[in-house]
Amino acid sequence: MAEKFYLKTYGCQMNELDGAQMGRLLARQGYAPTSDPEEASVILINTCSIREKASQKVYSDVGRFRSLKLKNPDLVLGVTGCQAQAEGVHLQKRFPYLDLVLGPDHTGRLPELVERVRREGGQHLAAVKLEKREEYQFLNLLPDEEEGAHKAFVTIMKGCDNFCSFCIVPFVRGREVCRDADEIVAEVRELAERGTQEVTLLGQNVNSYGVGRHARDPNALSFPRLLRRLAEETGIRRIRFTTSHPKDLSDELIEEFRVNGKLASHFHLPVQSGSDAVLERMYRGYTREEYVAKARRLREARPDIALGTDLIVGFCGETEEEFQASMDLLEELRYDSIYSFVYSERPKTTAGLYFKDDVPEEVKQERLQRLQALQNRIGWEKNRAYEGRVLEVLVEGPSRSGDTYAGRSSQNHVVHFAGTEGDVGRIVKVRVTHAGANSLIGAKHD
Repeated sequence: MAEKFYLKTYGCQMNELDGAQMGRLLARQGYAPTSDPEEASVILINTCSIREKASQKVYSDVGRFRSLKLKNPDLVLGVTGCQAQAEGVHLQKRFPYLDLVLGPDHTGRLPELVERVRREGGQHLAAVKLEKREEYQFLNLLPDEEEGAHKAFVTIMKGCDNFCSFCIVPFVRGREVCRDADEIVAEVRELAERGTQEVTLLGQNVNSYGVGRHARDPNALSFPRLLRRLAEETGIRRIRFTTSHPKDLSDELIEEFRVNGKLASHFHLPVQSGSDAVLERMYRGYTREEYVAKARRLREARPDIALGTDLIVGFCGETEEEFQASMDLLEELRYDSIYSFVYSERPKTTAGLYFKDDVPEEVKQERLQRLQALQNRIGWEKNRAYEGRVLEVLVEGPSRSGDTYAGRSSQNHVVHFAGTEGDVGRIVKVRVTHAGANSLIGAKHD
């Protein structure tokens, strides 16, 4: 009987892909996945450190698994991901029963390190050194064919060179490194041949792919030209990507949305604040006016595009007037969706080291509630505009209620409809009949 592993992943799509790859690596070593940690010989917590709340979840989980480790000393307990990178061996000092700490750059070493822990019982191992840009190797590990996924994540680059004052990403994911374009094209082509309908290209700042000193090849493709190659050479039906930095959104990429029909009609463009003063303190590298102009050009190039964004409230020194500028931006651009958070101080960042986190927590929470209430109204109004429209929906499976099927439109809206098992993994046309606050309901349209 195969030994089992339990893997819990927090955070972004990059972390989701890292977690999936860790699972594949362990499966190829003979381990079987389990949803019950009490059955596992290996427990891994794949972590996020972008906000303080995510970090606290890690401490809670590691503490929760202490009893299992005491009951079974041979259990391998590990922390992987960005929190592992941020804290390194300090995690093992805080939790002496923690066997393994593994940063994102060392995912491919997981089977080797797990076996070392098991072989050398009681050995605490940590692999958290960020690889040099010129030495970093991408983990080319496609899903096993039996996974049969109709959509897939594909890494095109890693790291970030922007060093926004609030953001820990450059310190836990390293500097920007681009993956070879031919490798990316080959992977997407193979996925399409297996039946994958949609890929999401991943990177901390995909807009800067192929540009600057992190591009090893001086003749590297720009991101828009990579998108064109994927559309023309792979047979994939739909292409998404995340995440983007507004300062690197080029006219060439906007034009690609005008001419490339395989690009999903969805663009997530994190603004973080609607106030120029706050944007300057955040080291974002653009003004509100510049951001708005790019958003409008995107909508001109692709009129049916859905725009999403990220917003932080309560950043260091944020006044009521500066917060109101973010509220005004929501009204002006009327996003289809937003991710919004209160600011939390992160170690090693400029803001964490040198700025004062001086907005009271109760003020942060009150502002967040106001921002989300406004976006809920806008989102509802935007959804109602879809009533009567026919959308192309990639069907993902039965809805949670079990009485309909659900999938995502090109605009990334969840759409429910009366379908069949044969629709799963296909792109079908659905006419929207009713709009909810968070999803759409419709009927198949022949």
